Amino acid sequence: MKVLSVDEMRMLDKKTIKGLGIPGTTLMENAGIGVVEMIRDTVSLDLLQSVCVVCGKGNNGGDGFVVARHLWNEGIHVDVVLLGEKKDVKGDARINLDVAEKLGIPIHLYNKLKKRGLRKLLNNADAVVDAIFGTGFKGRPEGIYRDVIQEMNIHGKLIFSIDVPSGVNADTGEVEGEAVFADATCTMAFIKKGLLLYPARYFVGELYVTDIGIPPQIVEEEDLRMELLEDDFVKPLLPVRFPYSHKGVYGRVGVIAGSPGFTGAACLTSEATLRAGAGLVYIFTPDGLLPIYETKLTEVIKVPIGGDAVYEPAMIEKIRKRIAGLDVLVIGPGIGTAEPTRMFVKKLLKEWDGFCVIDADGLNNIEPEDLKNSKGRWIITPHPGEFSRLTGKSIAEIEKDRIGSAREFSEKHEVIVVLKGVPTIIATHEGFIYINSTGNSGLSSGGSGDVLTGLIGGFLAQSKSPSLSAITGVYIHGKAADIAMDEGENEYSLIAGDLLYFIGDAINSLEEEE
Repeated sequence: MKVLSVDEMRMLDKKTIKGLGIPGTTLMENAGIGVVEMIRDTVSLDLLQSVCVVCGKGNNGGDGFVVARHLWNEGIHVDVVLLGEKKDVKGDARINLDVAEKLGIPIHLYNKLKKRGLRKLLNNADAVVDAIFGTGFKGRPEGIYRDVIQEMNIHGKLIFSIDVPSGVNADTGEVEGEAVFADATCTMAFIKKGLLLYPARYFVGELYVTDIGIPPQIVEEEDLRMELLEDDFVKPLLPVRFPYSHKGVYGRVGVIAGSPGFTGAACLTSEATLRAGAGLVYIFTPDGLLPIYETKLTEVIKVPIGGDAVYEPAMIEKIRKRIAGLDVLVIGPGIGTAEPTRMFVKKLLKEWDGFCVIDADGLNNIEPEDLKNSKGRWIITPHPGEFSRLTGKSIAEIEKDRIGSAREFSEKHEVIVVLKGVPTIIATHEGFIYINSTGNSGLSSGGSGDVLTGLIGGFLAQSKSPSLSAITGVYIHGKAADIAMDEGENEYSLIAGDLLYFIGDAINSLEEEE
């Protein structure tokens, strides 16, 4: 599903209304009907005797007047509270205000009600519709807007927001002051990117998208580069499996991972690579760690490269010929940041110009200039702390603009950036952004990122497409965690090793989709 910025949505509205001549009142009517359908889907309209619709002076308020009219026509008592004077309501919104008034729907001016009058209406209502601010809102609500939002939040009944919970920045997801805590939000035509980001997601509740009548051809003419990952988008990206094939067809992956105390990271990465479908997986390991991998990894090919237990530059000579036949190199989980290891990683990346996935300590051992050989073939998978070191930005800066931070670094260094977190953001060096929709807090445990790295490496070995493998790996990783919840696990007990057993179920869930 396409995800839009506020400016992109505004542009589509303008092209529809001014370019094609479709009246704004038509879009407003469709928006209001969509909100009513959301309410109907959430709670039977038969259970609603009274609804309070709180409207601002702009088009969001206009949508609210349409909602009020349709609920009134369903036989529900509706009280409209207008935060302003009637003369301040213009254009399409004014048309719908006038219609509501002619139907006899009570229109209360907040300036006359004050807090006590509003509180009485809210207490008498079975549900409240938030139609105060639209997607253009920025900053913090002040004055009567702050007071009204506070009253709406404390009244303790169902709240339905139109397009965006009032007080939320629909572009950035920021909430600088008071904001409506909605039980459900109906956004128009497309999801606005801020609604998928925190802290906004705390306020959105259940998110609905309604078709307001923007023609598909208008959308197709625009270069919209943001996508929410869902089953129907990811399913076609799964690598093709052939009946007449062998292990060499599905790629060879070399894993550089593990150190004393962190051999588990190497094992999780290697096994996940296999479970993603890679034909052959090799772990290049210092001799001192070989006995552990011989015990733990049955299907992974172990390649001892000398030394004790730490990667060193001299080992590159021993693996140079072996890695020449690889399709993908996975570097980083658990290798540590000792100086010899740092030199090893830098030298290896300088020589390697094939497909590469770099995670964890692989990232902690490099600087941005070490990525200059990437040419769009490399994937980095940082969490915000690792990304902070690479970018020079604080974690707070990154979290404030996850999408912009990932996009900027990706385009500058020609790498695919998988910025882990909630939600995980995938940015390509061509400027495309993919926002993941799968996963839960059970992934917040050590080792889950190592599983993700392996999945991406395994899919990359088959698809030979860094962007597609990043998308597929991230989505399947979260999907496995979600399916685990359905199979008796919970978000407390789920550990990284459990994910390995649900990868197959996650892939099956896509292949079974009609």
